[in-house]
Amino acid sequence: MISNNIGKQRSNNTDIEVSKTDPTSSCEVTTKLYVRKERLRQAQWSFNVALMMSAMCGIFSLFGVGLSVSGNLPDGSITVVQGLLSSVPWLRLAKDANDRLDRLIAEEEQP
Repeated sequence: MISNNIGKQRSNNTDIEVSKTDPTSSCEVTTKLYVRKERLRQAQWSFNVALMMSAMCGIFSLFGVGLSVSGNLPDGSITVVQGLLSSVPWLRLAKDANDRLDRLIAEEEQP
């Protein structure tokens, strides 16, 4: 009978024993946890950047409305369109980060 101690090694950085044959070893669990935390951090930053940039684009659009009302219709309309169109990539960034988090949650829920 083969002993379970044959496939084990001691990690250099920590005092945790890691089994080479165990698919749910502590090293793998730690790595998955780190990846999950990093993706969550990136999603939070993406959302915050998208929120700030969308607010700035909204301010530019309001400035364009002010220009249109004050009599500079061509300049105002260009500013409004530019403000609205420039917010699209930032919203797409936040949506992509949210989709990645949804996929991560779906992977964790699978057996």
